[in-house]
Amino acid sequence: MPFLFGLSFVATKYALRGFEPLQLALLRFSAAGAILYTIWRWRGSEGGARPGDRRRIAGLGFVSLTVYFSLEITGIARTSASSAAILIAAIPIFVSLLNVALRRERNTTLEWTGICLSFAGVVALTGLGRGGEGGATLVGNVLVLGAALAAAIYQIMARDLLRERPALYVTTWQNLFGALFMVPLVAVEAAVVGVKTPTATASTALVYLILGCSVSAYLLVNYGLSHVPANKVSTFANLVPVVAVSAAYLVLGERLTAAQFAAGVVVIAGVWLTNRRRPSETTAAGGRIAPAHLD
Repeated sequence: MPFLFGLSFVATKYALRGFEPLQLALLRFSAAGAILYTIWRWRGSEGGARPGDRRRIAGLGFVSLTVYFSLEITGIARTSASSAAILIAAIPIFVSLLNVALRRERNTTLEWTGICLSFAGVVALTGLGRGGEGGATLVGNVLVLGAALAAAIYQIMARDLLRERPALYVTTWQNLFGALFMVPLVAVEAAVVGVKTPTATASTALVYLILGCSVSAYLLVNYGLSHVPANKVSTFANLVPVVAVSAAYLVLGERLTAAQFAAGVVVIAGVWLTNRRRPSETTAAGGRIAPAHLD
């Protein structure tokens, strides 16, 4: 699972060579939604709709796909895959801060230490984006951070619904709603910047994002959540930026500076400290992982 999600950042870089960011998101999630819908129907439409479900899931689709991936993919187009993967790894920090603000949780001293470490690392890594061509790297980092915040908001919104309803049902419909809400944004993008001609490499990368990440990796996450505690799955999720940075180095030739590498280590260390929950406080229903935002 970390391997599949980690490679998504490199795959997105390749896909962007033949697709505009919002067009890429629309194609990815409309296709993934159709495939997941077929699987859901094949399984007997487990977890059929209840009154109010579609309205709630439409809201989740807007936040988790339309907003999140519009910001993330546009950000990746303007920064390195390595920086994007590290910044997205800060999602649990935003979740923890939102939970405290909403008085859902009280953090321990260790967790606050992790939050402060990650925040310092995020600020450093974002600031180190200065110096990219035309300042584009800094802009990209800020957009990716906005995506991380959107993902955290999604996790807060989705927590109760994912406890009540099958994850396959929720994710299928939030993919479809998210793609639907993306249509007017893609129309604006096409009118302003045009449409690229897809290349074979970009199309192959898109197929990987659909089948490898949005379908296969999602199903693996849910299989893991059904067999092991959520905090254990979260531990594996922390490997995603490690895989992403390694793949970006080997495939894209990206190089982190010593300062960027140090900032990335601080971010991941802070996330690890923040995710360290006492066993009695962590259950499969209440873990901090949401399949839609590993990437």
